[in-house]
Amino acid sequence: MKISTAIRRAPTMLRSALRDLRYGRPLGGTIRTRFEHLGAFHSTNSPYEALDVLFAGVDVGPDDVVIDVGCGKGRSLNWLLDRYPRNRIYGIELDPEICAGTARRLRRHANVTVVCGDATELIPPEGTVFYLFNPFDATVMTRFAEALLRRPPGARKTIVYYNAKYLEPFRNDPRFSLHELEDSRLTHRSAVVTLD
Repeated sequence: MKISTAIRRAPTMLRSALRDLRYGRPLGGTIRTRFEHLGAFHSTNSPYEALDVLFAGVDVGPDDVVIDVGCGKGRSLNWLLDRYPRNRIYGIELDPEICAGTARRLRRHANVTVVCGDATELIPPEGTVFYLFNPFDATVMTRFAEALLRRPPGARKTIVYYNAKYLEPFRNDPRFSLHELEDSRLTHRSAVVTLD
């Protein structure tokens, strides 16, 4: 990282590290994936400020079960615990080492479950709200959309997608409703997708 970029980002990085400490330790930095051959991308933290904006228009009720798909080190799980402390929350992470560390760090939170493996095969049946920070490529995103469509009918499913690079599986199927977010505070293309 360039020095000028580091200086510009220092206040945000410090605020994020302090918020991370409430849940164990600072989570800064990217972990390179060992699973690129499976369509996975590097493990990168969601900015707390972006999560505030992304979820501002999403109705999350007390009975909703929130799933962080590709949870990595769990910064989004921290944010979800702050925002929805009584909801059931799941994190799904492909990398077993990262998954184990995140599960260990959040083990004292009874409403949080962190599971390891392929998110397209591990979607909890009770899941209603899904958060994704571009965890995988277009092929896996298609499998993820198909896995959601195979869920038993019931409650509406909402997908909050940050750095939304692969919207085609949702755009190409009329069962999904797609709304791209236009907010200058978001540094990446973002969308909210619903499935009734």
